[in-house]
Amino acid sequence: MADGPEPSNERGRTFVARLGHALRDQNWTAVVIEIGIVVLGVVIGFQVSAWGDHREARAQERELLRGLRAEFTANLALLDDVAEEHQATIRIARRVLEWTGPEPADVPDAVMDTLLVDLISEIPAYHPAMGEMDAMLGAGRLGLVQDDTLRTLLASWPTALERLRAVEDEMRADVLDRFFPYLIERVPLVTADRQVGFLDLDRPSRFPQRYDALLADVAFENHTENRWVMARAILSERDPVHDLLQQMIERIDSLHPRSP
Repeated sequence: MADGPEPSNERGRTFVARLGHALRDQNWTAVVIEIGIVVLGVVIGFQVSAWGDHREARAQERELLRGLRAEFTANLALLDDVAEEHQATIRIARRVLEWTGPEPADVPDAVMDTLLVDLISEIPAYHPAMGEMDAMLGAGRLGLVQDDTLRTLLASWPTALERLRAVEDEMRADVLDRFFPYLIERVPLVTADRQVGFLDLDRPSRFPQRYDALLADVAFENHTENRWVMARAILSERDPVHDLLQQMIERIDSLHPRSP
């Protein structure tokens, strides 16, 4: 009995073999099907790869924003603490200015010791944590943030901080280069530092404190007033920094709500 035709082995052939066979037989339908299968496979492969890349990028973004939020929250609390120190400087300056004039008030030396030391030694400065932000910008990862609004806010943070630091530097220079040299020529700081506990000495300075002459000097009044003005200027620059931090935290929370 004669053997029948050999069964088709199309499934076992490679794509190239099947395509060549279809072209030789001019089986255009098979050609289109074979090419379509390959194209579809490539498209699906790209889609799966893109989907995986997207998931990985979004996971990196969530991790990045989680770190930034924690950093911004800590920086916001620190900013409030520094602002309170400037408010304290304003209260001290206001108090001292109530005593200045041609006929100054009779102020106890111990009180003036404490207030003067505060005016020249308490120079508040804002030093926010920058680890997460610097790491993001240094690694060029700002592009991971998909939200345009948040990305704009993040990009403006260094500029806002620089404006605040410029005013702080001006205040520090005024205290160290002008107010402090003025005082060391007129006040025995040994006595003041001993009074507030900065120095462990058995006796105060033998030079008289003469706070009445200091309070009657218009230059002292101007230096004290300038401490007030500079503190207010810093608080004014602090407001946009505070608002920016608050906006960035709120924007992050709107994009990735925190678990209750």
